[in-house]
Amino acid sequence: MTAPLSQNGSARGGAPPAWLALLTGTLALLLCVALGRFTPREALLSYLFAFLFFTGLSVGSIAIAMVHAMTGGSWGYLIRPYLAAAARVLPLQAALSLPLLIGVRIIYPWAAPAAAVDDAALQAQSWYLNPTFFTLRTVAYFAVWLLFSSRLQRGFDKPERLSHIAASGLIAYTLTSSLAAIDWVMSLTPQWHSTVFGMMIATGWMLSATALAVLCTSATGRSRDAPPPTILHDLGNLLLVMILSWSYLAFMQYLTVWIADIPGETSWYIPRTLTSWRVLAWFLIAIHFAIPFAVLLSRRAKRHRGWLSAVAALLLIAHLVDALWLVVPNLHPGGMALSWTDLLAPIGIGSLWLFVFLRQLHVSTPHVYPMRPAVPQIRSVGA
Repeated sequence: MTAPLSQNGSARGGAPPAWLALLTGTLALLLCVALGRFTPREALLSYLFAFLFFTGLSVGSIAIAMVHAMTGGSWGYLIRPYLAAAARVLPLQAALSLPLLIGVRIIYPWAAPAAAVDDAALQAQSWYLNPTFFTLRTVAYFAVWLLFSSRLQRGFDKPERLSHIAASGLIAYTLTSSLAAIDWVMSLTPQWHSTVFGMMIATGWMLSATALAVLCTSATGRSRDAPPPTILHDLGNLLLVMILSWSYLAFMQYLTVWIADIPGETSWYIPRTLTSWRVLAWFLIAIHFAIPFAVLLSRRAKRHRGWLSAVAALLLIAHLVDALWLVVPNLHPGGMALSWTDLLAPIGIGSLWLFVFLRQLHVSTPHVYPMRPAVPQIRSVGA
């Protein structure tokens, strides 16, 4: 099977698309900054949801690579170049976290100077929710992710060490991604708490990373380079498992809040389900769960490049909308209201992310990222 990389390891598509992405991203972010001068919190929340989505692509790719290191399977060797390239975009995401750290007092209600005085609940949480500790935790999250990304990619040369790296890495991923979700998103509504939210975000990151890798794998290359149907089937099953895991956590969180009916808990869902924001909630139910689930139940669809590519693309779009739905209603609790920054921020961050991703894919080498393990050829005696 020919990999979707050229003989020297470079990604098909060449340099022009990468540099075009860099130019587009830079212009979009500059426009976002210009508009942000008039509505700083709106611009920063737009930036936050885009940052959340694209950071998830990189961190989730590390987690999926570690899952493969623990379980094995030919499917992992096929998508490994894309997982590795996505993971190597993490330094960019670490740098892009600076606007959030600088604007923390604008974004989060608990960081406002008078917040601890005016609200007793915020005062009780001030030991954890304060700008200094928030910054230190964010730095720690990226330090851990970068450490395991580096260790994992060095471990590709020594497969016998991968399982040990992956075991501790998955534990670290679960802890850091859950805490990052609480810090970056849940604390936008500090009176609201959920024990499921962190795991839901962590699972969503793995789902979006899988969708990206599957899309790159199944949509890249010529027909004769297509992966075998059995491996496509495995990738389809992996997507199906991720969809079910994310949907289960999202539903259980909603069901628990609905049954308890406590004002502090329902305050997060009321703007998102009882106003015009519910349009996005129904969109997520359909595109993030129902349609992909129904398609991936079909054995034929999981073995067809076109169907698998379409499902992966739908899931990526749905997960970006999910990031918006998680963040932006905090600014407009009365109903759906979108701004130009909600478009410019994901285009800006996404284009820069794509630029680095393509450059990193360009330097991937086949000997470090084998498409599949070597299998001896066995011939019959009479051949």
